[in-house]
Amino acid sequence: MKMLGAVGVCAVLTGLHAWTAELVANPGFETLDDKGQPAEWSWWTRERGAGRMDVSDDRHDGARALKIVHTGEKDWNATNSRRTPVKPGASYAITCWMKRAGDARAGSIQVVGNKGKELVSWSIGRTSEPRRAGWQRCKAWFTVPDTVDTVYVRIVGGGRTECWVDDVQVVPETEPPMVRGPKVDGWAKTRPVEPMGRGTLAVEVAQGVYLSWRLLREDDPKIAFDVFRLKDGGRVKLNAAPLAQTTDFLDTNRFDAAVSYAVEPAAGFAGASQTVRPLALEGRRTPYLRIPLAATNVTAQKVGVGDLDGDGRFDYVIKQPGGNVDPWHKYWYKSPETFKLEARRHDGALLWIKDLGWNIERGMWYSPMIVCDLDGDGRAEVVAKIGPDEDMRDAEGKVERGPEWLAVFDGVTGRERARAAWPPREAFGHYNYASRNQIAVAYLDGRTPCLLALRGTYNLMLADAWQFKDGALHRLWSYSNEELSGRYQGQGAHNCLCADVDGDGRDEVILGSVTLDDDGAPLWCTGKGHPDAHYYGDIDPARPGMELAYIIETRQSKEGGIHLLDPATGTVIWQLQEPTRHVHSCGMCSDLDPTQPGLEIYGADADGHKLTENRWLFSADGRVLKSGKAVDFSFGVPSAWWDADLQRELIRGRALDYDGGVVSERIEGSVVLVADVVGDWREEVLTSIGGELRIYTTPIPAMDRRVCLMQDSAYRMRTMMNAMGYAQVPTLSYVPEALAPNLNVSVNEQKERGVCRVVVVAPLAHGLKGRVTLSAPKNVRLETVEMPVDLAPGGRTVWQIPYEGRHDERGEQIRAVLNVEQGAALKGSVPLGL
Repeated sequence: MKMLGAVGVCAVLTGLHAWTAELVANPGFETLDDKGQPAEWSWWTRERGAGRMDVSDDRHDGARALKIVHTGEKDWNATNSRRTPVKPGASYAITCWMKRAGDARAGSIQVVGNKGKELVSWSIGRTSEPRRAGWQRCKAWFTVPDTVDTVYVRIVGGGRTECWVDDVQVVPETEPPMVRGPKVDGWAKTRPVEPMGRGTLAVEVAQGVYLSWRLLREDDPKIAFDVFRLKDGGRVKLNAAPLAQTTDFLDTNRFDAAVSYAVEPAAGFAGASQTVRPLALEGRRTPYLRIPLAATNVTAQKVGVGDLDGDGRFDYVIKQPGGNVDPWHKYWYKSPETFKLEARRHDGALLWIKDLGWNIERGMWYSPMIVCDLDGDGRAEVVAKIGPDEDMRDAEGKVERGPEWLAVFDGVTGRERARAAWPPREAFGHYNYASRNQIAVAYLDGRTPCLLALRGTYNLMLADAWQFKDGALHRLWSYSNEELSGRYQGQGAHNCLCADVDGDGRDEVILGSVTLDDDGAPLWCTGKGHPDAHYYGDIDPARPGMELAYIIETRQSKEGGIHLLDPATGTVIWQLQEPTRHVHSCGMCSDLDPTQPGLEIYGADADGHKLTENRWLFSADGRVLKSGKAVDFSFGVPSAWWDADLQRELIRGRALDYDGGVVSERIEGSVVLVADVVGDWREEVLTSIGGELRIYTTPIPAMDRRVCLMQDSAYRMRTMMNAMGYAQVPTLSYVPEALAPNLNVSVNEQKERGVCRVVVVAPLAHGLKGRVTLSAPKNVRLETVEMPVDLAPGGRTVWQIPYEGRHDERGEQIRAVLNVEQGAALKGSVPLGL
């Protein structure tokens, strides 16, 4: 029914219609002002002259509707004049009829919340945009927050728009409960365990040969190891006593290519053994493993890590070539070549190559892939989005038609094993939005690895869940936000996370600012919009459970462009208290600063895609540690556990301590992935160089040991997802420094003088008592060389120790030993002059 808009007739309306007319003045656009414009509505656009509103006889009901045309790139709105008092806790429904023209955008109805005349939120409720042809009814619900006592209505949008709006109504109504499907009960009786060998690595270093290997989850917590040198049938034990403090060893004998090394559990312990040949440096300053690519001029765009053949060693599926076509019209260009998937064994041997063809355009959002064991046989499958053999490109080179599939390939042979239809593109109505695709894996019943085919990021979002059973894909559930309220629209991230956030033993799907429960129904939604990045793990060890950190691209008018929340409920723990335009790219979430507990979180605001001085580095508990030009991390810097301490280092062509110096030689190439793929618990840095994938590994002796990071579920799941989308450094379900003593040594060098920073931290479970002793190269004089330690649980001590003098050789070290009462000594070092 068309609602009357003139104020003079409001009194004749009764019941619901009278209330509606009071909330939205001229809701049907029937009343015109003296300029022939809709009375009670005002127009605004960020780009002067880029758009207009008018009345149209193309209407859903009555005599008129509102027509909006906008040719600019930025945002616009049509605002209603009526401000209406409301009560906190009251629930309402927003409805309207809307139609869009062709592939142009439409708008949405938004309810603005004020406290008196002061803005609280631009959106306490909004509808979704129509996406199909013809008039569509748009509906959403909202509940008035405690901080709001006045509301008004706007029609909002952005970009190239042509749409019609009619019958805008806001009525008292409670949102109906979400329809929930049955719980998933997949094929698996128990969760498959990824095969994991000892991962032993031996590399040539200046002092001889450096070996490191994995501590495994199934190992006896007290396990110790022996290392043997093998040559010409001889076998020499190298360690005088069983190795239990670390899982590494330095053989000071000269490198010999004819030698092999065996790492075995010491007497009295069981577990995996491994024999390896050492890797020669061959002129390299930083050791790396080389995985060749099919052509010398090819670089890698993405890499999936998994055990394809079941031998307990990680293999690599490389998507190449590098470069990225983005679906947004400002960045899109015709694909110059096709993507190939190149499967390589751990030693670089080629298993297979698959050309994805012209129907998968050469950009990350067209070509998601993932590597995971889907059938529990101990061998990983490769999953990718594929198209038909027939070339479906249009004259421009875009693919906007034709079938699309989710396909499962055998990891060893590349043979296709199953396929299922990909979520359809038709409902999106726009090439850019339809071209955003991802793949994820979630253990929806806590046992069975389930595939998720995802389409959409910025408005409509579709998700189909599948299990791979008996050689076929079987649908489990589907999700669409098309009929949901506006707060569910455009909440997608540039990567997907899956984890058991609510503690029921089943994984949820963290699409971005909305999380789906294991049955596909929304669990919670913040409504803050599209995150460029989000990080799940134990971020603040002082707080029980896990946290989620967000880097939000969507404009935030008051606060929240960077925030931390409780993943079980979606409740914000803390947030940036400033407006942001576009906090861009991956930001950072990593334990960098040894003087602060927990992980640090960083994000930078963008003007378009240009870096601004609006940058913030937060502590885990939400304190701003640095801001503006004081923090030079651009839109984010990769980080890795590289040296001996329990903080990560920044990877910027070398490994660097936070607020310190260089701790590695050159790490060349573009960083594709950071993950613990071989050797002890420290991470490898995988980079792309023409013709090869390099796996850089640390040659620095360890301080302590911990279980292979890839056996931590939060870490492994993020590493798996990093085969597509924006790669984000994986986080753990624990903070290493919270569980073990830490000795962190760094330097800030200034010619022949500098400052050596020493930080000692006690774990949360117990205090720490002992003494730190420092030693330096012979021509370097430290002001202090011994410091007592007496810390309560979770305590930390920081010393800033001046030094002067010139070291004789590049890379000479200041060394530190922490002798602990009732515990093993911890050893650390930091190089000078790198």
